Amino acid sequence: MLAPQRVADAEYAKWRVLADVTETWFGTFVHDPAHADRAAATQLLDARLPSAAALPSTVGDDEAAQSLLDQLDSLYRRHDLPHRVVAGHDTETAVRLDPLLRNHGYDREDYRALVPESVAPPGDDTTLQFDTRRHGSDGARAVHESVGRDPAGIEYAAAIAGALDGREVVAARGGEPIAAAGWYVHGDDSVDPVARFTHVGVRPDAQGEGVGAELVRAVVDRCPLPAERIVVCATDEHVGFYESVGFVQVASLWRFARLP
Repeated sequence: MLAPQRVADAEYAKWRVLADVTETWFGTFVHDPAHADRAAATQLLDARLPSAAALPSTVGDDEAAQSLLDQLDSLYRRHDLPHRVVAGHDTETAVRLDPLLRNHGYDREDYRALVPESVAPPGDDTTLQFDTRRHGSDGARAVHESVGRDPAGIEYAAAIAGALDGREVVAARGGEPIAAAGWYVHGDDSVDPVARFTHVGVRPDAQGEGVGAELVRAVVDRCPLPAERIVVCATDEHVGFYESVGFVQVASLWRFARLP
C-alpha cells in the first residue's frame, strides 16, 4: 500500500518539474514564471505546521498557522501575483489552517488518492481501438477540448507531462478519438516509482457508454508499473467512478485557494 507521503510526492512532481523551487519552513514553494497566469503554477506544496499539543480554540490564536499565512503572502508579493494556493496532505495542518484561511477568503477542496485493487483487464469491445502515445497528441487534445478544457490549460498540462516523459492512451471508434487518459512515472526503479494518472476525458457524445471505465482498464493494463504502484487523485464527485472500476482509497490531499 502506498504511503500518503509517497502519494503526495508523486502528485506534486507535476507542479515542481517546470518551476523554480524554494524550500521554506512550512513546505515547498514553486513558481513557474513561464506560466505565471496559471494559478497552479505558483503555490505552496506539501504544507505542514509543527505539531501542536492542543488545537487553539479561537481563530487567530494559532501562531504557527498565522506565520504560514504571512510567509505565503510574502512569497506571492515577491512575484506580484494576486492569487494564493496552499496544498498538503497532513490532516492536523488542514484542520488548523481551515478556520484561518476561510476567514481570509480561501476556499477548500479535498482530493482522494486511489489505487487499483481489483481492476479487470480490458474487455472485448472490438469497436474501440487503443493507442499508446507520448503525452500531448492531437487526438487527446481534441478530446479535452470537447469536454470544455481551455486550450491554454491543455497546453500547460501537456508541457508538464512532456517534461515528465508522460504517456497517454487514446481510445478511438471508427478512427475518431473519443477518449484519452494519461500517466507519468515519478521516480525510477531505485527510488520507489509511482505512476500518476494525469487526466481522463471522454467526448460528450460517447459518455454513458462505459468508454471511460474501459479506458481506465486499458491504462492500468498498459502502464509499465504494477497496479499497486498506480495512483489517481480525484475530487469527491469522481471517487465513485474509480471505485466502480475497482480502485480503493489510500490517502487524502487538500488544497486551499484564494483566486481573484
